[in-house]
Amino acid sequence: MSKTTMTFYGGLRTIGGTVIALQYEDSRVIFDFGLTYNPAANIFDGMVKLRNSAMIRDYLKLGLIPEVNGLYSREDLPANSPLLPAEEYSGETAVLISHLHLDHMGAMGFINPSVPVFMTTDSQRLYQALETTGEGVAGNRSYSTCDYGKPFFIGKIKVTPLRLDHDIIGACAFHIETPDGSIIYTGDLRMHGKNPQYVDSFIQEAKKLGFTAVIMEGTSLRNEEELPENLLSPDRSLPADLLTETDIHSKISESSKDTSGIALFNIYHRNIDRINGILKAGRSAGRKVILEAATAEIAKRLGEDQEFFIYESEDIRTAKESGNLPDWLRALLSDYPSLSYKDINENPGGYLLQCSYDRSLELFDLNTERGVYLHSNGVPLGNFDPAYENLSRILSAIDLERVEIGTSGHATPQHLKYIVDELDPAILIPLHSFHPERLQPKNGRQLLPSYGKTYILSDGDVSEG
Repeated sequence: MSKTTMTFYGGLRTIGGTVIALQYEDSRVIFDFGLTYNPAANIFDGMVKLRNSAMIRDYLKLGLIPEVNGLYSREDLPANSPLLPAEEYSGETAVLISHLHLDHMGAMGFINPSVPVFMTTDSQRLYQALETTGEGVAGNRSYSTCDYGKPFFIGKIKVTPLRLDHDIIGACAFHIETPDGSIIYTGDLRMHGKNPQYVDSFIQEAKKLGFTAVIMEGTSLRNEEELPENLLSPDRSLPADLLTETDIHSKISESSKDTSGIALFNIYHRNIDRINGILKAGRSAGRKVILEAATAEIAKRLGEDQEFFIYESEDIRTAKESGNLPDWLRALLSDYPSLSYKDINENPGGYLLQCSYDRSLELFDLNTERGVYLHSNGVPLGNFDPAYENLSRILSAIDLERVEIGTSGHATPQHLKYIVDELDPAILIPLHSFHPERLQPKNGRQLLPSYGKTYILSDGDVSEG
């Protein structure tokens, strides 16, 4: 008798790196395929060189990607590998990507091209922009698309993407159904973003479809000392001290107005809502917004507002002089005006300029007197990242004030509990968290799975096989 099985390969007590396989007979779906986010333990620190010809072997050896049969090409596996290469795997497999943050999709390029990798159409639009600017993942393969609310089949497994709000375009949950039952995998979500109604709709659509288990992210969960039990009560309302995505532009505008010098900002440019908010803040503050080229390309393709300048960085100046501008950048510079540090220094108080961490030394070319650096969820994300101290040293060298103006892409603990209680699953599987045990179901049973074990979905339950 065929059974639906689930195996957990990553993401149980980490932030990201979620990899889960669900199989029925010879049909299998895997969701997601990212890399664990832990900058303090990052082996590839800029000193260790990546070996392009041995990348998959190296990642497997380091435990950075999971040992899963039927995903990797024969030529990429070690000679003595016990793994079955994709060329010899007889079943039908597809990989589902919930959204384009690296901790959910950073390893998808390692998957053999014969295995389809699905993402939403919105995600693919973003990925095409990222590939253009050199931010695509390692590997050379194509990707398939799926649409919110439209089911598709991988063999005998039915998959329905359900739209969510997260701090990136294209985010979705997956409803996954086999003859034995159904589960929901939430990916990442929040209720204080620009479109909380997406989460409300997701809850209703999921309940209509039905499910036995919910696999739920819990990024914001903390231990009992940091997060008392009363702060885990279900609550749909917004905490008074919580910035929403729609609040960000007004806060950035206020800070820009409060300084007479240059205003600089650092964002994660996969957040299209944040780019749109920055452009709105610039208009409100009476400042011209200057974007780095890669961000400008994303804004050009996906943004609501097209009124911006491009920062002529040292890289761009060098490429211009040598005649080596890539085609996408040449086209971008022909469509939008650019400004150099010399142009900006003539009137620094008239600009809101993007300055990402990797370009921090370009601050030394700018007149930053009486300026402000607005850190808005850009890298480094916090003091747990060694790069945070590096950035502090750079800003201190020019006596530049840093102001933190941001909001998380993840649901608050109260919102997590609200969503769980509304879904009210028979089985709740919390993960993507350092403290998944804190998220309890309303009436059902909590399951904290282990790596290396098989779980069976059957008769309205999930049990260890």
